[in-house]
Amino acid sequence: MAGYQRFIAMGNLTKDPEIKSFGESDVCKFGIAVNGYKDSVEFFDCEWWKPNGAAGFLAKGTPVLVEGELQTQKWEKDGELKSKLVVRVRTMQLVGGKREPAMAGDFG
Repeated sequence: MAGYQRFIAMGNLTKDPEIKSFGESDVCKFGIAVNGYKDSVEFFDCEWWKPNGAAGFLAKGTPVLVEGELQTQKWEKDGELKSKLVVRVRTMQLVGGKREPAMAGDFG
């Protein structure tokens, strides 16, 4: 039986995105802050492979809706194993803007 996961979050970019090239592929790395229950805030590191120039529309504070999968990245530093969860973004949508409301509809 194959597994399945899906991660969806709406938040604001915590800093300007960083774009790196790996051969013929680009990766756009950024973080988002998501307001949670009461006054809590969750922070997520994101990687968006092959953003096709759309990353040029992103900047610190930009509200976005991301959808993808969680991926554990592991590495070794100074002889110590490290790991972190990263959102591997499949789709991204800009939300909000000065001309229209951020989201429409009832999320009840």
